[in-house]
Amino acid sequence: MKQATIALVEFGGSHDECMLTQMEALQSVNAAIILVTNEQLYARNPHWHKLVRTVYFIEPTGKALKDVGLMRKLVRFLKEEGVSKVVFNTAQGGHVRNLSFLLPTSIQAYGIIHTIRKFQGSFTQKVIHRKIKRYVVLSDDLLKHVTVPKGISVGSFYPVSFPNFEQKAEKSAGERWITITGGVENRRKDLDAVIGFIQATDPEIRFVFLGKTDPNHSDARTFIEAIETNELTDRVRYFTDFVDHATFDAYLQQTDFLLPLIHPNTPSANEYINHQISGAFTIAFGYKIPLLIHEAYRSEHDLTISAAFYQPSEFGEGLKTAFSLHEHIRQQIEQEEKWTKPFQYRNYLRFLEVVAEG
Repeated sequence: MKQATIALVEFGGSHDECMLTQMEALQSVNAAIILVTNEQLYARNPHWHKLVRTVYFIEPTGKALKDVGLMRKLVRFLKEEGVSKVVFNTAQGGHVRNLSFLLPTSIQAYGIIHTIRKFQGSFTQKVIHRKIKRYVVLSDDLLKHVTVPKGISVGSFYPVSFPNFEQKAEKSAGERWITITGGVENRRKDLDAVIGFIQATDPEIRFVFLGKTDPNHSDARTFIEAIETNELTDRVRYFTDFVDHATFDAYLQQTDFLLPLIHPNTPSANEYINHQISGAFTIAFGYKIPLLIHEAYRSEHDLTISAAFYQPSEFGEGLKTAFSLHEHIRQQIEQEEKWTKPFQYRNYLRFLEVVAEG
């Protein structure tokens, strides 16, 4: 069987967490991987380096004519490398539209959609649909909410692979860690609830914000002042520098529950659950860490398997119940076939219409 050459494209600075599962799936069928991305994303993911045959750096400028020129040059490179399929890790926006439009018919295009709003009337996305006919979204629950455009195929894909390291995070005996992925900010999480949660829980409970926090940002400043005023500083850990993969992994290995802080009638609820999933969900499925989720989202099927539920006004009692169910939930996540690497490798290769050797 001839070796397939597949290009993985990520123009932006996020959604790193979706790449490793794709690379490992392609590696399992001996496909050659061409990575198209920016230098910053490549540098902060050194575990990708040994998995790709070639990396092509591209930094779009935002200037229309210049960027079209960059895309034409990239298309020439993809043709020279013998690429047969291009996968857009974030299949939306002007750069994806421009590149997909310039791809020859000999190169098929596929895409991952992170917010299903893109299927709800986006003009740019309709243009992209002319070239990309096969998409995946990041959960079965999201898939149920998609109105699939005519002539388009949409499936689901769970990126469950994460890099593991030898680094260990120090955790004192008796401590229990509730981890909030990302830094201290209100934009994507209901930060206002956290002070009450800390006060409602036992002293051995620690809350970890696992992402970079800007202490000069108003959200962070207000929160830090509140924990200092309430003498809760020793109950909270946050990072003021970029959290590298080894540190991220070390803290997750010690985490008891992941807390996405998605609550109804807050800015976080406007996007998450109905239109996209929290990155915490993907981490939970990959690391087999139970989630703590607001009672309002009990109807989401994936969460019935992977989460303990709480009412914010009764968080302390809810957490005690959650810990009594912790091992049961962890085993449910572990035993769910769709959250295993072999299942997702096969699922991804079917999506790409790549036939496994043998």
